[in-house]
Amino acid sequence: MILNTEEKKEIEFVNINSFTNTENDCYMKYIFLATATILFTISSLAQMDVPSVGGNPRASVSEEVGITSITIKYSRPDVNKREGKIYGDGNVVTYGFSTTSFLTNKPTAPWRAGANDNTTITFEHDVKVEGKDLKAGTYGLHMAMGADNVTIIFSNQSEAWGSFYYDEKYDALRVNVKPVSLDKSVEWLKYEFIEHKEKSCVIAMQWEKLSVPFKVEVDVDNIVIARLREQTTSQKNFNSTNMIQGSSYCFNKNINLEEALGWAQRAVTGFNGQKSYVSLRNLATGYEKLNRLTQADSVMTEALTMANMNQYVGYSRALITQKRNDKSLEILQTAKTKFGDVFAVNNAMAFAYSAKGDFANAIKVAEKAMSQAPNDATKKSLEVQIAKLKEGKDINQ
Repeated sequence: MILNTEEKKEIEFVNINSFTNTENDCYMKYIFLATATILFTISSLAQMDVPSVGGNPRASVSEEVGITSITIKYSRPDVNKREGKIYGDGNVVTYGFSTTSFLTNKPTAPWRAGANDNTTITFEHDVKVEGKDLKAGTYGLHMAMGADNVTIIFSNQSEAWGSFYYDEKYDALRVNVKPVSLDKSVEWLKYEFIEHKEKSCVIAMQWEKLSVPFKVEVDVDNIVIARLREQTTSQKNFNSTNMIQGSSYCFNKNINLEEALGWAQRAVTGFNGQKSYVSLRNLATGYEKLNRLTQADSVMTEALTMANMNQYVGYSRALITQKRNDKSLEILQTAKTKFGDVFAVNNAMAFAYSAKGDFANAIKVAEKAMSQAPNDATKKSLEVQIAKLKEGKDINQ
């Protein structure tokens, strides 16, 4: 149980050592209740914008996993020269559950995992916490601390004051995690996103020399697809760029390909659709992903009439990735006719010949590109490529 400065002052004027243990317990509960009543009365009457009580600054931290926002709001107590006296029986934060419950007067109250008001955590979409399902929403965040195990509790009571009225019947989820010792003491309690991945994150409560991490996983792909479906029926679908962006996301992730192909087609021929190299290349990518190469090539024939030299080169490299090496070289021969015997084309042709295993021609065009190189750094890179080709090694690998 963390007492703020004002709460401490309420208690200090009485010598509690003069009481027996039983009397002391009763007295402490009376003080907690009286203090809570006073603070509640003050809070209900005073709505002025003033700093948080007890010198425990309010804080919030938020991050997105995919497009799912996760936000924690809390107040930050400090260690205040109490190193080694924060966690454990008889210390600031009791192990397990404390007797500060106003409902039971029994050891049923977890730590509010912060100070002052409830610590809350909000998930914009459904998630998994430590592998267990948790619905979207805002939850009161509590912890039952232990030396080797911490029970993290997500309560549907997000508006409660701390843990005084905590009731386990409102639990949405409990998970058990292992606390981790820190080398350096954290003076002011904080929550931090300590690990970031495409579809998950790890959040940690850190205070004094202890960290309590928990993993949150998000079904990013399905959440994004559901959102894209909503947006493709809104005004946003009248913008060709938006339709390209939505379909391109699916092509890059190799998901929802048929539906994404429809979005790509609408970007070209739908209402306000536009024929450009970008929109046609995106549509061709959709056909490629579905292994409909005849249609992909047909679209790219039209797209290349609008392409600049760099777009020709980029397309040729994509064809190498698809193991369509003859097609890649064909595209570059067309680029040479259109743009001339220039560095970018010759350099790209070295990769195309190399992919075919034609190292003699790859060396020839690479050396030509060397004579056309725009700077020393490019020349050094070509030297490495030529050396590799002379050893009979593919420079695409």
